[in-house]
Amino acid sequence: GFVAGVILRERIPAFERMLWRACRGNVFLRQAEIEKPLEDPSTGDQVYKSVFIIFFQGDQLKTRVKKICEGFRATLYPCPEAPADRREMAMGVMTRIEDLNTVLGQTQDHRHRVLVAAAKNIKNWFVKVRKI
Repeated sequence: GFVAGVILRERIPAFERMLWRACRGNVFLRQAEIEKPLEDPSTGDQVYKSVFIIFFQGDQLKTRVKKICEGFRATLYPCPEAPADRREMAMGVMTRIEDLNTVLGQTQDHRHRVLVAAAKNIKNWFVKVRKI
């Protein structure tokens, strides 16, 4: 099986060592740095993370790997075993991204229209406020 997720970049060396020792070298870890910083939902700070995938055999190793990931506060993401299911999931994610981009574009257009309408009336509003 395998587990995929993201972890803080500075935790990767200790994470690798812990996996290697706890699983006695019976796991295969691949990781890559995410170039752009991500926003930490709890603090709002920009943090650098790495994405990883861990391959292993057996339920005991799966349990150990998941506990280690939990201990290092790694975020795990579900990834189906079957290639067809993975393709379907990827297509669903792409569709959601397109929908979100559409919503963001429409929101920006609406905001622009509201601000343009407000800009037309701002001089009148200043005059009314000064009279009060």
